[in-house]
Parts: sequence; C-alpha cells; structure tokens
Amino acid sequence: MRTLPFCLIVFAGIVVAVCLSSGQAYAEQQPLELQQLLDQAKPGSRIVLPSGTYEGPITISKPLTLQAAESAGEVIVRNVSQQPAITLQADHITLTGLRIVDEAVKESASILVLGNRSVLDQLQVRTGSHGIQAKDANDGTVKRTTIEWAVDGMRMADKGNGIDLYNAHRWQMTNNTIRAVHDGIYMENSDEALVSRNVIERSRYGIHCMYTKRTVIKGNEGKLNVTGAMVMAAEQVAVTGNTFSKQSENVNSQGILLFDAHKTTVSDNKIDGNRVGLYVEQSTANQMERNQVSYNFVGIQLVEASDNTITSNQFWGNVTDAQARNSDDNTITGNYWDSFRGIDTNGDGHSELTYAINPLFQGLTRKRAAFQLFFQSPGMIFLEGLYQTERTRWTTDLSPLMKPHANLIQTEHQGDKLITGLMGLFMLSCTSLLFYKMRRPK
Repeated sequence: MRTLPFCLIVFAGIVVAVCLSSGQAYAEQQPLELQQLLDQAKPGSRIVLPSGTYEGPITISKPLTLQAAESAGEVIVRNVSQQPAITLQADHITLTGLRIVDEAVKESASILVLGNRSVLDQLQVRTGSHGIQAKDANDGTVKRTTIEWAVDGMRMADKGNGIDLYNAHRWQMTNNTIRAVHDGIYMENSDEALVSRNVIERSRYGIHCMYTKRTVIKGNEGKLNVTGAMVMAAEQVAVTGNTFSKQSENVNSQGILLFDAHKTTVSDNKIDGNRVGLYVEQSTANQMERNQVSYNFVGIQLVEASDNTITSNQFWGNVTDAQARNSDDNTITGNYWDSFRGIDTNGDGHSELTYAINPLFQGLTRKRAAFQLFFQSPGMIFLEGLYQTERTRWTTDLSPLMKPHANLIQTEHQGDKLITGLMGLFMLSCTSLLFYKMRRPK
C-alpha cells in the first residue's frame, strides 16, 4: 500500500483505506455490504472495487466515482430484489467498469438515474427490466456499455428498454451495444440528445424518440429489429450516416420511420434489406437526401406526407422503389430510381421524363388490407399500367437521375454479383453432369 496520509474506517471486520490526499477510497478486501462503504465515503471520493460479487440494491446519494480496479477482473453487482440494482440520487456520479446482474422481471430499472451529469462508462448490464432509466435528470452520458435482456421466453412487448429517458435532456449515448430488449434507446420529452455509434439488434425499435426536439441520431447500426429508427411526434431531429438493415420479419418493419415528424433531416443513411426502407406518414417540412435505399421490398412509402424535400437519394434493387398516397405536395427531384427508364436529351444526367409513383396499390390496400397479398403480382402490375386517373396529382420526381451518384451501389454489391455468378456456374455444371450421368447408354 502506498504511504499516504489516511484514516481507517473499520466496520463489519473490513478495513477501508481512505487516501485523504488523493481523494480516493480503496476497498482492500471485498466489503460484505457495499452500501456501508458508499455511505461512509466523502463527497467527491473515488471508490475502487477489487474483483468479486457485491450484493445490491445500492443507492448513491452523493457525488462520487464507483469503479472496478483495472487489474482486478470482474466486479459484479448482483441484485435479486424488486428495487433497482443501483440508484443514483445525486449529481456528478460516475460508474465505471461494473457488471450489473439484475435478472428479476420487474417495473424498476436495473440502473435508475435521478441526478444530473451522471457518467455510466464500460458497464455490462443483464436486465429483466429497463437497463438504464433516467427521469428528470439532465446532461448524462452512457458510453461503451453493453445492455442485454436476460430472461428467456418473454414477449417483446413485455420487455424493458435498453436505455430509457423521460424528461431527461442533453444526454449523450455513444458506442454502446444493446440486444434483445423492447426499444434499444427510447427518448420521451427529452430534448437535444446525442445517439451516436451504437449497435442495436433484435429489439422492437432500435432508436425511438417521441415528443423530442433537436435529437441527433448519427452513425448507428441497427439490424434485425422491427424498425431501425422511429421518429414520432418530434421536431428538428437529425438522422444522418446510420446503417439500418434486415428489418423485414414483421409486417410493420421499416428501416427509418417518420410519423408526425417535422423539420427533420434524414441524410447519408444506408437503408438495406428492410420491408420498407423509408416510411413517412403525416410528416411535413422534412429533408431526405443522399440516402442509399437498396434491396428493400419497398424503397420509400409516403402516406399523407406533404411539404417534404426528397432529393439526391438512390433507390436500387428494391422490389418496388416507391409507393405514395395523398402525398402530392412534396418537392421530389434528382433521385435515382433503378426501375425507371428516362430520356436525357441534353446530357445533364437528368431525365426529361418524370418519374410518377402510381397510387393504385396503396389505395386498394387502404380499403382492403387483404390485397397486400397481390403485391407486385403480374395482375397488379397490369392494373397499375392501365390506371391513369388524376395523374397530375401523383407524387412525382420532376427530374430523376439517369445514373446513381458515382455508381456507389453497383460497386457495393459487386461481391454479391460475383457470388451469384459463381453459384450459377456451379448449378450449371451440376446440371450438365446430371444430364451426362443420365444419358441413354449406347
């Protein structure tokens, strides 16, 4: 032990050395009751825990740092009660390097944050509730943390959220991994949050904001969720540079969903392999630009959406590029639609022919949902070709691109094409061999 001025706190047979000059408290042995150590520590202390299992629940009611020793291995806080495993009641509390095992199915969160400017760093949380929940607590940080659902056999609707914010403003959530929860990151009445570089898998909505303003959703990856990102009843949200893929197993799956969203920017995202890539309903004054929307069943779907700007996007390899209903008052120009064949007479890269989105299928399925079974069937395609009613009101790209920008999508999927070609060659070889083996002997 370093030679420093210190005082000894002895309780329950455990010695804790509080280093007065450094403001740090070291647990030299595993404390029988972590709560006692927290209660005895002075505000501003740093408590470093050696490896071992510590029983919760615990409550921290003063500013301090609780962390695992770097060389100590795992520090586990285990909780079997119906209370939160850890409750942060004060401002300026930091948790670092802890593993939280809180597998009881309950209403209370595994970590409940009630104070401002909390920092949760490098935590591992196994939860049967919300992983981290902040209420009326501002300016917090969650980073480099893993949150996983711990209870098998539960319906998604009965699970808790990974990170849950309510009336908690200016939180930063970066570089986290969240799996198999209800909503990965849920924000309600919580403005100016930063959600960046997180990976969210196998949940309902990967990122979900409701009644928020100026939320930034940037550089995240969502896959195998019901919906990658849902922006609902929100304003001035920025959804930029994310990748949302393989949200396709649910009838309501989308890559990005805007519902009652206004003045929001959706730009430079990769939206690949979803049921609907980009879904926009009852939303106005939004900007959607430079997104790569590829290999979805429907590239973009507009429902009662108006005054939006949709430009410089690339729709490539979708079963159908676009569907629209009652969405004629939008500015749509300069997008690439690979199902459209235009004519460029002046060589500017834009077609003089417009690309109009046929509303027949959307209108039919609105009245008779069962007609969805005929999606892209030969009969439906034939009927759409005949339908020309009120064509001037159809949602239309006035100047579609003849080629995608810099051939980004073709380059990205060259590997897929090579694999497809090799598989085709392999099957052709097998077929030829089969015919050779089955030939009639002479």
